[in-house]
Amino acid sequence: MTQTSTATGRESTEIRSFVAKLARSSARHWKLTFVVWGAVVVVGAFAWFSGLAREGFPPVNLPIVVVDGTFFAGDADAVDQDVAVPLQEAFSDVADVESVLSFARPNSFALVVEFEGAVTSVDGADRLSAAIEQVVLPPAAVLTVRPLDATKFVEVFDVLIAVSGPPGTSPDVLEAAAAELAAHMAESPDIEIASVRDLLTQGTNPATGAEETRRTRFTRVAYEGSTEFQEAITVGLVRSAAANQDVLEFSDSVHATLESAPLPSGLSADVTADFAPEIRSQISGLSRSLLTGLVAVALVSLALIGWRVALITAMFMATVMSAALVGLWVAGYSLNTITMFGLILTLGLLVDDAIVISESIDSSRDEADDPVSVVAVATQHVGSASMAGTLTTVLVFTPMLFVGGVLGEFIRAIPATVIITLLLSFVFSITFIPAISRKLLLAGPPASNPLVRAERLAAKALGRLAVYPAGNGAKGWLVGGGLLAAAVVSILVSFGIASRVGFNIFPPTKDSNGVQLSVDFDPETTIESAQQTAAEIDAALLAVLGEDLVRSQYLFGNERGLFSIVDLVHFDDRSTTSPDYADQLEASMAEIGGVRVSVSPLENGPPVDDFPFTVQISVSAGQVEAGETLAAEIAAEIKGVELDKNGDQTFVADTFVSTAGQVRRTDGERIVEVAASFTTDDTTSNLTATEDMVRELFEPGLVDRGLAVDALGFDFGQQSDNQDDFASLGTAFVVALGLMALLLITQFRSVVQPALIFLAIPFSFLGVFSILLWSDNSLSFFVMVGFIALIGVVVNNTILLIDAANQARRRGLIPAEAIGEAVAKRARPLVATTVTTIVGLTPLALSDPFWEALSFTLIGGLLSSTVTVLLAFPVIYLVVEKARRWLRNKVRSRFNKALVP
Repeated sequence: MTQTSTATGRESTEIRSFVAKLARSSARHWKLTFVVWGAVVVVGAFAWFSGLAREGFPPVNLPIVVVDGTFFAGDADAVDQDVAVPLQEAFSDVADVESVLSFARPNSFALVVEFEGAVTSVDGADRLSAAIEQVVLPPAAVLTVRPLDATKFVEVFDVLIAVSGPPGTSPDVLEAAAAELAAHMAESPDIEIASVRDLLTQGTNPATGAEETRRTRFTRVAYEGSTEFQEAITVGLVRSAAANQDVLEFSDSVHATLESAPLPSGLSADVTADFAPEIRSQISGLSRSLLTGLVAVALVSLALIGWRVALITAMFMATVMSAALVGLWVAGYSLNTITMFGLILTLGLLVDDAIVISESIDSSRDEADDPVSVVAVATQHVGSASMAGTLTTVLVFTPMLFVGGVLGEFIRAIPATVIITLLLSFVFSITFIPAISRKLLLAGPPASNPLVRAERLAAKALGRLAVYPAGNGAKGWLVGGGLLAAAVVSILVSFGIASRVGFNIFPPTKDSNGVQLSVDFDPETTIESAQQTAAEIDAALLAVLGEDLVRSQYLFGNERGLFSIVDLVHFDDRSTTSPDYADQLEASMAEIGGVRVSVSPLENGPPVDDFPFTVQISVSAGQVEAGETLAAEIAAEIKGVELDKNGDQTFVADTFVSTAGQVRRTDGERIVEVAASFTTDDTTSNLTATEDMVRELFEPGLVDRGLAVDALGFDFGQQSDNQDDFASLGTAFVVALGLMALLLITQFRSVVQPALIFLAIPFSFLGVFSILLWSDNSLSFFVMVGFIALIGVVVNNTILLIDAANQARRRGLIPAEAIGEAVAKRARPLVATTVTTIVGLTPLALSDPFWEALSFTLIGGLLSSTVTVLLAFPVIYLVVEKARRWLRNKVRSRFNKALVP
């Protein structure tokens, strides 16, 4: 960058940067820019209202197939040997099968077959169906092959309809009505499948050879204002792909078709499971959050920079959001929970580009004679640094695109959404903002309210403080040493605080719009006694929830257990949280005999297992009794024990032998399993601590018990998969930092300066860990995503400071003068960005528990990093520059070259 004198005596900056040239062209051809802007807003509105399909979750390939059915043998070992074992052996030979898990019960069986990730569940089901044709099974065995979809109810259906009648309604009457309803619903071209989830099952008794009809399922429903549960049967609906409808459109179609459905007198049919209401609620919440964020950002910008910048910032953020919707639409994404998560996340990132460019234009008025030149000069000052900041944030999210497993596939829309939005944000910051600034920002005088004047004075004072250590001898370095020591102490203190923050990859929600009820009956329970016990559970549920109950429906119920979803009044409209209700329900059902009840809030992420810890004991044919004895001892020994771990005091709350009454095998090997729950939600740390305890207590004596030395196994199911996938996310994070370093080394042509830039990251630790501890949030996947976003913002702050200092150095200023000028110039946009981001995210953090941890991570990290960067970073810069100058002069003196001043 060079400077030349103009006729008016001003200095004119030669525009060399492509970014500055593009900004100048946009400002010069502002009418064309406005036309493009208008087109983006219009297309964005169309994408929001019509283009983007509404979905609950993005499609996820769950490479799992379930094969289950009935075999009325009355003996679990007979079902295992006659049905489960032959099927398991056949499935093990199928291509790409990773594992086969089988469950055999006295009259039923189930096999869970997992394939390699590239195999879809539907393709896997076809392969297993072909393998079953080669297996000789007892004629009395009836089985079904079910591909799974994690984004659907009971992994199959898009909507569930309950046909219900008063207590005592016979299953025959319900089945007949459900069959008629299913036939009616199937006539709709929008419905591909309408399937009755039968209450009765026909089969052959292998002992007598006679055909039997047995009740194998029961279902009940209750609605708002109900005084008792009704007997019910469920009809599951699958959306037709040919109809090309999203969740909301399909829901409307189902309700319209249901209105004309024929039903016998005394029975009713209602939609009891549907993603549409939650999606509408999420979209409404997103709209409120975006609007609140825009207003908050505009108000803060109005106070800190001026009304013109406030208006530009609000228009810019709305424009980028419109463009992001278009980008998602073009890329083939839907508007779902995950993409909305990404859009919310970028809300705190967009402010950076808008304020940095706008403030630079506002403060560069005196550097050129006309608005177009002012825009070009201003963008020249910050454009390359802003681009580097955007690219570093993009790079830190990019490796998340390649995280493996189900978790990786599930979250992939988050980095895709963020990357699309950030790239568009930078493009519009150097095109739209320069164009509108020419006609709006530069059309009036600079902002000059009391707060703006105070800001400018504070920025100058910070600039003087940055210079102070270098020009005041021992006193100056004493002040600098104090600031540097404070920064180091803040980092050390943050590690101490971090040790008190729990770790849970997917922590339970703090509140939600429902709870789930999971019940396990004792092994000897019959279907009739299960129904009687379920009636006691239903009565307790109605008594506890009262007017806060919206709907409750069994997704399944049989002699083994039941699982129901309970919808509550929206959390904004009730005083009791769903976790509190879960505790109250468990306490009210604790005295019901022959049953184990677990109640937990409905989760927006992966479901939380009520008994997350499991230990598997591998046994051979002659070791079953020894394995069951050991399992009973483990369950008794660890129950009530305090875990040795950091974080909140935790005890093992409850234990049970989960394989009682059944025969379970993993890849042909029989196992006996113990499950346990905890008194705290710090699940990931709890699992590790409990595994260590069980290994220490029981591994040494396995051989003496007649078991193999490696008989103990610890597979926590989805938790284990989540831990593996989370570990790959950590690897991706390290790769991202490496890519960021390479980019910054290229940008600044230095290794030292990128290291200085990265100091903003540890400066954020104190705020992140303190606010997580204060708000009772664990380190989690959501915190990790928030921290990745935080890195993009805080690193951009130090990039702007280093870039401004480098520009000053090229003009001949010494290091102290350069960093002082950089702080004085960049303090206002840096503070304004921090404050607007915090203000924009605070309503989101306080209004929705789902976003709380992520929002607080950004808020706390920004606060501590900004303060430390403004106060301590200049001292570190001066120390490093002094060391570099000493080293350079040492080398130059050897070669008799002029020393660097």
